[in-house]
Amino acid sequence: MSTQPSQNTVPTPKPAIEQSFGVIPIYKSDKAGLKFLLIQHHAGHWAFPKGHAELGETELQTARRELREETGISDVLLITSPVFEEHYTLNRRGQPREKIVRYWIGYAQSQKVTVQEEEVRDYAWATLDEARQLITYAQNKSMFEEVIRHLGL
Repeated sequence: MSTQPSQNTVPTPKPAIEQSFGVIPIYKSDKAGLKFLLIQHHAGHWAFPKGHAELGETELQTARRELREETGISDVLLITSPVFEEHYTLNRRGQPREKIVRYWIGYAQSQKVTVQEEEVRDYAWATLDEARQLITYAQNKSMFEEVIRHLGL
């Protein structure tokens, strides 16, 4: 029997993947041009409405429901292609967790917003430049730049 340590290494566990789905709400106005709806979460960061799927929901159903719950907006034309994604790693209870968020562009028919007070502190219909300034996280900013390129702005 050898007293040498084993040369076999224990594989590092891969982080679990968490998914959310959301909408990049846009309002078109003849006078003001395009406005983008951002929400401020109670934690302080600004981003687009998003959330987790409920049992039996499709990705698009989830995105539409989260938009309605967080902002009160239900009259929205969702553009199903392309899909815009952001990827990042977060820690949940000390464990790394990869997160993928998939977004669709949605054209809102109104600027009327009723926030979900349990999750949303504030909101803003922002111009392109204002949105660039408000968005908190780099991954979200990068995804938004893809949207801007797609829109030809």
